[in-house]
Amino acid sequence: TPNQPQPTPNQPQPTPNQPQPTPPPEKRGQYSPSDTYDDSWQGEQEQDADGSESLESGQKRQSAFDRLGPLSQPKKPKLTINLLCSKDESVREVLDTTEEEDAYVPVHLRKDIIESKDETVIKYLPYWPWKKNIAYKNVTARVSKTAMILEQEQMEEAYEKDNAFIQVSVKGYPSHWKKEHVLDAVLDAVRGKNFIPCFTEFTPEVCKFLVLRCRPALLSIHKMGFYIRKDEVELAITISLTDKSLKHIDFIPRLVLRKQLAYGYDGERKLSLKEFTCRSDISHFIYFPLNRIVNQTELIQLQSTIAWDFLTDLDLSHNKITSIEGFELQKTTPKLKHLDLSYNYLETIPVLLSCREVALRSLKLEGNPLCMDYIDPYHYVRVVKMIFPGLVELDGVKIHLKGDLPVTKRNYCPTEAVDIATKFLEVFFPLLECQFEERLRIEELYHPNAVLTVSYRYSLRYSSLHRKFRNIFLRARMFDEGDEEAVEGAPAIARLIGNWPALQHDPATFTVDVMHHSESSTILRVGGVLKLTSETLAEDEHLLAFTRTLVLTTKNGAEYKIRNEMVYWDEPCKELANISFQFNAVRVRTKRLSLKFDTIPDDDLKEKLVDIFMKITEADKKISERCLESKEWDLKSALEYFMKLVKMNELDVLNKEVAET
Repeated sequence: TPNQPQPTPNQPQPTPNQPQPTPPPEKRGQYSPSDTYDDSWQGEQEQDADGSESLESGQKRQSAFDRLGPLSQPKKPKLTINLLCSKDESVREVLDTTEEEDAYVPVHLRKDIIESKDETVIKYLPYWPWKKNIAYKNVTARVSKTAMILEQEQMEEAYEKDNAFIQVSVKGYPSHWKKEHVLDAVLDAVRGKNFIPCFTEFTPEVCKFLVLRCRPALLSIHKMGFYIRKDEVELAITISLTDKSLKHIDFIPRLVLRKQLAYGYDGERKLSLKEFTCRSDISHFIYFPLNRIVNQTELIQLQSTIAWDFLTDLDLSHNKITSIEGFELQKTTPKLKHLDLSYNYLETIPVLLSCREVALRSLKLEGNPLCMDYIDPYHYVRVVKMIFPGLVELDGVKIHLKGDLPVTKRNYCPTEAVDIATKFLEVFFPLLECQFEERLRIEELYHPNAVLTVSYRYSLRYSSLHRKFRNIFLRARMFDEGDEEAVEGAPAIARLIGNWPALQHDPATFTVDVMHHSESSTILRVGGVLKLTSETLAEDEHLLAFTRTLVLTTKNGAEYKIRNEMVYWDEPCKELANISFQFNAVRVRTKRLSLKFDTIPDDDLKEKLVDIFMKITEADKKISERCLESKEWDLKSALEYFMKLVKMNELDVLNKEVAET
């Protein structure tokens, strides 16, 4: 047109490859620390835009048609970056590689639902109703109130049926909402009325579920005009009649809740309601959140096999609970001792005042917002103990009070030393109870240079026990007389122990402490009570307390020897004497383990047997293989054969056989 301003020759023209400005990100509904950065960034963009439209003096305004740029634009603009502003520098492209959101997958096709171990999910997954359309009559908001009243009168007859499922559909929620947000909004709208959503299918556009026997709640939705508001979001509701009934799906919500209760009950005193109907699998089939006081009360009143009066342990963790008033724990569970409320939404300590009369011994509150109000842990403990003065454990941590002694353990044994200590007790003490000839075998347990020291309480020296069983006090140290005698050498120790009278130990009185444990040595301290048995029934049997401290050493980690032992004899205290030998232990003769193979082992097993043989005997590989082959790879027989050759000093015969082969 004649009046249309023409572009000046010096004005730059847009090109097809010219990058377009990236639009600023949209504002999000929730607070983010980056919002301040977004605001300043948008302000700079607006200033740049205003500056680009301002014209210098004498410059003509570009036409609107020319400002639109070329007709064809690239489908996906590319941002080019050249930091050096040099034409010779290669152009680096930054592409938008943002992955698209995961496509919606129906509930009955989701992997976590198919692989769920919940019995309710497994039972009702084949009856999932949303595989096809089941609704045949819909009612929703209309312009005419008269039409809505007429529809309500028509629907009331269907609502009164006890076996018909009613479909409820909700639309209009934001994209960041989850199904729990939608269901909670509907439950808030019908607060105080029976309403349990079942078989929930949640998509980005609509959330639909089934309800049963909910006439008052459905009528209240009619009165609301099928619109509810939650956090400034208006949700539109549609109610539909379906062709599903209890004949098609045998699903009664209260019976299902009763079964869910039974799953977490041990039948006696413990009940776990952790994530009750809130897990990602079961929440699609039935949604009964315990953060609602109405649901808490209804759960307690539900007819079930739970003996609430005798419960001592209750787990309510991971349930988004903000209050526990509905449970009325001081009336419902008067014997409750352990309560778990961790990872809920409890904001202040005073919400626990409703159960302050419960004599709790342990309480878990970790993971709740109230924990952020306390920086000093001691102040946190004091505040909680003001409500529950009998508390001894909080959040899994023992509460130490003034004057309390540390907890004592009867036995102390690190995990890595359990096998060694157990094996030693099973071998050493039965040998002490053997007759003289068999008791001499204890020499094999001692190192050739082992040392044994014996001592006893001074008062025993002038007792009848000392006169009658003098042999057990032989070679004992008497420090007041300057006697510091010790028994040296494994043969001497075996002879001394062999002269002791017949003994019988009471394992029920044993205390075992592992004082030190490493790869090369272990120090054990064993205490208990033994009985000096008599040869005839006419003679009395005497009790004697003992403490044995032993140092076990090893070179290969497989065979341990006693390097040092200290034995102390004492009179048992009255309490220990009263409880000793109260249980008659029957010693069962264990069947010896046979290491002989029915068939010839394979090469891998042969190599492992050779390695074990070499570690035990410290022999070379060829001799080890020869011993095992001669005994048909029976490890026990091969070891006995090798020890026999060593004792008879005939290893040369074995070396000759190896050389000949």
